[in-house]
Formats: sequence, structure tokens, C-alpha cells
Amino acid sequence: MFSDGSYAMGREGAPTAMKPSLFLKLAPERRLVLSYVMQQALHILQMPQIDLGQWLLEEIEKNPLLEIDSYKRSAAPDPEIPSPISFYDHLLSQLRDTFSDKQERKIAYKFLGELDERGFLPEELLVKGPAAKILTIMQSFEPPGIFARNLKECLLIQLKRQGKHFTYQLVDQCFEDLLHARFTLIRKKFGKVDFAAVIHDLARLNLRPSHSFGREPLFPIYIDLKITKVQGGWSLELVEDELPTFHIKDEYLNLKPESTEEHLALRDFKTQAKWIFRSLQRRRKLLKELGKLLLSKQCAFLEAKGPLKALGMKEIAEKLGIHESTLSRAVAGKYAATPRGILPIRGLITKTPEALDARSTLEKLVETENKEHPLTDQELAHKLKEKGYPIARRTIAKYRTQLKIGSATQRKYL
Repeated sequence: MFSDGSYAMGREGAPTAMKPSLFLKLAPERRLVLSYVMQQALHILQMPQIDLGQWLLEEIEKNPLLEIDSYKRSAAPDPEIPSPISFYDHLLSQLRDTFSDKQERKIAYKFLGELDERGFLPEELLVKGPAAKILTIMQSFEPPGIFARNLKECLLIQLKRQGKHFTYQLVDQCFEDLLHARFTLIRKKFGKVDFAAVIHDLARLNLRPSHSFGREPLFPIYIDLKITKVQGGWSLELVEDELPTFHIKDEYLNLKPESTEEHLALRDFKTQAKWIFRSLQRRRKLLKELGKLLLSKQCAFLEAKGPLKALGMKEIAEKLGIHESTLSRAVAGKYAATPRGILPIRGLITKTPEALDARSTLEKLVETENKEHPLTDQELAHKLKEKGYPIARRTIAKYRTQLKIGSATQRKYL
């Protein structure tokens, strides 16, 4: 892959190549079938840029036909300035130390990629079979409460770890009653309860697992698209700073193997190399087409002149002529540099943008409020109205529930 976006299938002046006879030593591990290369194409489409760059380096090393041209990673930080470990690196380190099996790691990476900025997984995420066991293990990672699917599960994970059995039972069986301070109902079920001790236990829990790492991004961010406003319109660029450029060695393009075994080995290596090139081209083409579509629809938002417009995954998939699941893979872990800052590409796709913006604003208001005097729903509604979101108090309560934010009274307790 070259800076101008083209791909070479051969170059002059390449170093002395691996002898063809050595194909036979590698071939048994490199036999390719159609199902494998199809999976590889989807894998290339789904991987974030930094992971794809590392994967390509490994594939280039394994395939004697491929040769690297250049690999210029993003500038490294000043070694004299110590930088704190990111939340992502912290979790990634635990993941690699815990899972050695390739399939288990693959599942674990998917869970890692689903985390939101709080350190929660999507509440609607259904986990069965081996994945459930892997998730349980990951929920024992640090910081406490990580990989929970909602606030209740986050609290239960921590209480179990601390051995707070009674408070665990209360949260497990009476979570909604605790949230709404319905102490009489809880006493009917559990009898005499020392609520001061319960509140003390809850106050020591981490309600937002990512909080200990400050407000830095959960993941190190690598840009895939660059959107800039230029005179007379917009500019859209594909950014591939983390990917190496490489080619197929000339001496192997017209090589005539001496045996059937060498012929089969060479064929397999060529097939795999060509599929890598084609999959990369498909990835680039899809990202650019997606970027153009999003830019045409969300340009007002990107200029800060209007809200996000409704644009669902299904609509985009139909316009691009691909399956919705393929689109979901394409946008996962991808980011765009825009006039409004660095944004996840997935964030520009929404069916209900007004509600999304309002919920995001509500969450920020709660995060920055005076913790000793939390904002009531009426006060939150007033502040949202000032920001252009005329929302009723009951809608605020609904959004709080969706965002797993307690009432003003509950937030003061916790």
C-alpha cells in the first residue's frame, strides 16, 4: 500500500529472495481454502488500524513472497516524559496475560472493543456458551466493575469481590428499591437492615470503572478519515499512518517450480498475498465511500451549524450495497478527524440524533455538577432548555434511567 493509494505487485531492486525450495518447509502451515480467505477479508475490514498494521507485519514475515517497503509508525512520545498507561493498555495487558488460546483471545478482543467510555458493555449484549465464561473472567480484571453490562452488575461484581454478602443480596434482589430509597419494602423482605452500613458499602464502590483513569479516551485513537473544510467545499482523506507498505517480490511472479509440491506451495502463498491486497483495497474503498456519504448527510453537524441528521445503519448499508453486518464491522473502532474534533465514525450514524445529543448533554451536566448539591430533574430540564433541548422533566427521568444515572437524592448518597 503506497501513499498514493495504489498497490504494487512487484518491485525492482529487491533483496535476494528466499530460495523456492524453502516453500516446502512453510507450506503445510500456509495452505489456504476459500473459507479461510473470506474470513481473512472480514478480519481486515473489522480491525482497527493499529491492530491491522501489526497483523500485516506478521503476515509479511510469514509469507516469503511479500516484502516490506516502509513502515512509519506515528511519532513516539518523548522518552524523557513519562506518560501514564492508558485504560486500553491496562486492560489489554491483562487480556494478554490471561488468555493464551487464540479463539479465547479473539472473543476477549471483541468484548474489549465493545466497552463504552465508562467501561461498560452494551446492556443488550447477550452472551452464551464459551463467551460467557470468558466474560466472567474479564469481569475480574482491574479496575473493579469493569466489563459490566449495567450499573447493577457493576456493583454486584465489586461486592462479590469484597465479600459483602448481605449488601450483595440486597442489590441483587432489591436494586430498584435501593435506587428509589424504598426502605420499607426492603425491610419487609429482609427484616431488620442496617441501611447506614449498606450505604457505607455502596459508597465505596466504583460506579464508573474508567473513572480512575481520568477523562482521557478509553482507547488510544488512530485516525482513519480526515475531514476538513476547504474553500468551496470539503476534503476527505483516508489516513493509513499505522499500515506498512509492501509488495510481492519480482523473482516470484514468473517463477516456474520444479515439483508439484513447490507449485502448490507457491500457489498458496500467491493466493494469500493477492487476497490481502484485495481485502485492503476493499477496506479503503468502503471507508472512503462511507466517509463521503456521512459527509454529505452530516456536513451541518460537522460545521457546528446544526444537529446530527437521522441516518441509520440499514439505510447506509443499502446505499453502499453491502450487508448491515459488514457495515457494522467496517465502522467498529474507526475514527475521523473533523472540524469538531476527533469523532468515532459510529457516532455519526444514528436513528434518533436529537435524543442522542440531549442524553450526551445530560450526562455531561451530571458529571460536572456540584456533588454535594446534585441537580434535580427540573434543574436539569432548565439547563437543557438553555442549550437548545426543550425536554420535559419526565423525559429527563427517562433519559437518566437509560444512562444509569440516579436521582439527585441517590447521587448525593453515592
